[in-house]
Amino acid sequence: MAEETADEEFERLMEHSPGDYQALCRLGFDRQQAGLLDEARRCYEAAQKSAPPSPELAHNLGMVYWRLGDPRKARDCLERALALRPDALPTLDALARIRQEGADLDGAISCYERALSIDPHHHRAFAGMGQAFAEAGWEEDAIRAFETALAIEPDQLEASNGLGILYLRQGRFDLAKARFDHVLARCPDDTGVRRNQAMLLGAQGRFGEEEAVYREILARDPHDAEAHFGLASVLLLTGRLPEGWREYEWRFAPRPSGEAVRSPPDGLPRWSGEAVARQSSGLVIYAEQGFGDAIQFCRFAPLAAERFGRVCLHTRRPLLGLFERSFGALCEVVAELPDERGYTHHCPLMSLPLALGTTMETIPAAVPYLRPDAEKCRRWREALAGESRLKTGVVWTTGKHRQHRKSFELCPSLLAPLLTGVDVCWVSLNKEAPEPARAAVPRQAGVIDWAGELNDFDDTAALVMALDLVISVDTAVAHLAGALGKPVWLLNRAGSEWRWLLERSDSPWYPSMRIFRQRRRREWEPVLRDVAEALRSTIQGAA
Repeated sequence: MAEETADEEFERLMEHSPGDYQALCRLGFDRQQAGLLDEARRCYEAAQKSAPPSPELAHNLGMVYWRLGDPRKARDCLERALALRPDALPTLDALARIRQEGADLDGAISCYERALSIDPHHHRAFAGMGQAFAEAGWEEDAIRAFETALAIEPDQLEASNGLGILYLRQGRFDLAKARFDHVLARCPDDTGVRRNQAMLLGAQGRFGEEEAVYREILARDPHDAEAHFGLASVLLLTGRLPEGWREYEWRFAPRPSGEAVRSPPDGLPRWSGEAVARQSSGLVIYAEQGFGDAIQFCRFAPLAAERFGRVCLHTRRPLLGLFERSFGALCEVVAELPDERGYTHHCPLMSLPLALGTTMETIPAAVPYLRPDAEKCRRWREALAGESRLKTGVVWTTGKHRQHRKSFELCPSLLAPLLTGVDVCWVSLNKEAPEPARAAVPRQAGVIDWAGELNDFDDTAALVMALDLVISVDTAVAHLAGALGKPVWLLNRAGSEWRWLLERSDSPWYPSMRIFRQRRRREWEPVLRDVAEALRSTIQGAA
């Protein structure tokens, strides 16, 4: 007799012994171990109905839900398991991880603290706490937690890798290398750590070696989305745009980091640059990623309009008014997901350079390509009409929420020598007013803050047009000023994004941009001294 399939065995069990709790649990566990998660779920759910609550069953079902991609149900099951057995360390650990993945860092840390109250030498809890601290931006606390985990268990590889990532962020490259080497000596096939090694090589400017590591990983696993995305960044950073755009398509693939870009609706065929019958064709361009990306890549919409009889440009609402005025004569601009009827193809916004075959030489860089509201521009000019000094907009915060990105920003106290040492009219272009603890420096320097009157990018664009210069960290306002053709000085961190290329003080994307680059990670003071000197030279040249 042929061996029963999982479904057949389950159906037979449900027909003859639907209340056999032990048999259902055994079958569920066997299927869980074999990776047959849907079958395991059916067994465990059936078992739940036939016996009083069990911490083991609730835990196992929670783990199955988690692996099936349902964190809410997984969390509910694990919380029920803990209610029945409060000292279950594996359940506490799993719940902490799920909370952490859901950005509930306080909840995750609470679980780890609870685990350590049960077992003060639980090295996995210290390692998990280190990860949570790192996500929250508490780097020194994270380092201490990782070091404690390693003191308890020197081969705690999660802690060793976590330390390496922190050291990499901090620019402590020798220490990062030692940590990654430690993990790989024990797990030579760990591709996640190999990718971390690749990022370390890139941070050291060893881009050829970084690329080689990604290609080595892909030779073993052609479907490694993280390696493809890392390779895309290296190729684009080094100006090899055609291959870079192709690899950049992997941004839509699910990645272990959880940072995949959401794919657009697929009701229409994807346009990849093929010839179409212009009069009978229509293209929907879908928004993706951040405001800066939208501002940088919307320049391709007019080129797409040359190929299609009808174009719809989808964007986010804060950009709607500005994009409607700028591109409304060429395409329909919408903030809601569009009705695709009447269109024949779609393309994600940042896939247009691939479809159009964009190279370094063919980047469309004619500026301005955005048109702010003329009446709003007039009002801002009037508001600044009595100011004879150089009217300079400044942005020191990125608006990004992930805490480990805080090194991308400038603390106002670092800006103090610039704001108080150069006699210009400073205008804050930050989206929100600074926190009270950080407001003293801008206030003492006389920085004008009209954040309450900037409701969308149309308002900000009009204010930028009334200024002489914009100085900004890497944020959407830097793109906005460049797209308006305004002089913009970008304060760029070491290890920056691919779009700013390597060692250039200019940008092929924005002719009016000048780039001031960090020499070492997190060291903004030399950059700000260079900016202050350049400002003084600009003022003297205008005198």
